[in-house]
Amino acid sequence: MERYYQLLLNSPLFASLTEEELAHILGCLGAKVKKFSSNQMIIREAEQVEHVGVVLDGGVLIISDDALGNRSLNFKLGPGELFGHVAATKVAAVSPVSVMSQDNSHILFLNFQNLITPCCNACHFHSKVIENMMNVLAKRNLMMNRKLSILSKRTIREKLLAYLAWQSYDSQSEEFTIPFNRDELADYLSVNRSALSRELSKMIDEGYFSNDRSYFKLNGKALA
Repeated sequence: MERYYQLLLNSPLFASLTEEELAHILGCLGAKVKKFSSNQMIIREAEQVEHVGVVLDGGVLIISDDALGNRSLNFKLGPGELFGHVAATKVAAVSPVSVMSQDNSHILFLNFQNLITPCCNACHFHSKVIENMMNVLAKRNLMMNRKLSILSKRTIREKLLAYLAWQSYDSQSEEFTIPFNRDELADYLSVNRSALSRELSKMIDEGYFSNDRSYFKLNGKALA
């Protein structure tokens, strides 16, 4: 566990803690590390969840499947990022999404009720972790609202331009690298992969942007 301490101290959940405080609170939260292989399900949709997970290495995909078997990619999470907190709140009773290990991954699991309930010693750093958790929830809610706004667009072109505009805003640059490959981007935008490739080619030819795999550079039309 100690080899992941620096990663955890830099993660949103444990920000501002010391190494000593981190070691103490991991014990309070019943921390356990589990290994998952590539494409292995960590949480299945409609499964009851009592723990939140923190990615230690590798990566995970947050996905949803509709009644027809169509898959939508909601988020792609890397080391230090958190998942499972929505289901663990008991508001949803069961997980509204599936969580799949994209690569060989190590995941830290924490008891959610212990996480959000101050311990009997009322440790000041436990209160800080609760505050951090609220910030994580607020950020994830913002990300979901952003995705809903993108998906509300009528055409592939409109969805793509809305998504790229947000990426440019986050990076504060007209040049950026998105976290998705071509297939993942199609799943995120809930569009046909071949249709997305055709639209990308058209928009490159029309001068909206330059593109090399996950790298984009926005040009005049996309910035208008």
